Amino acid sequence: MNQEITSYIQNIGVTWQVEICNQIRQLIHQEIGEIEEQIKYKQAFYSLKDKQVCVFFPAKNWINITLFHAENLEGPPGFFEKSAKPERKSIKIKQDTDFIYDLLAKHLKQIAQNITIT
Repeated sequence: MNQEITSYIQNIGVTWQVEICNQIRQLIHQEIGEIEEQIKYKQAFYSLKDKQVCVFFPAKNWINITLFHAENLEGPPGFFEKSAKPERKSIKIKQDTDFIYDLLAKHLKQIAQNITIT
């Protein structure tokens, strides 16, 4: 794991956002073994074979996650934010809401499989 990402998350300053970012990061590493992580544009970027997988960052009242290569990903109503770009799907995780981490894990695994196939 990249120390730059560790510091980035620790410096967020809002306890619940730090916890969610750590949980997302752990999930990414669990589902995609050879993932590369780095800070770009003050966000945590993850890539596999030089292709973007996802990015996350804290916002005012939520954590934003954007998944790339997401054209075929589906979720229950309200899981993804509306987007004009079908290849990108964004998710907002707010404090004290039930979030389907298992579905996020499934999507990360699917994106990684699609990248390694191409």
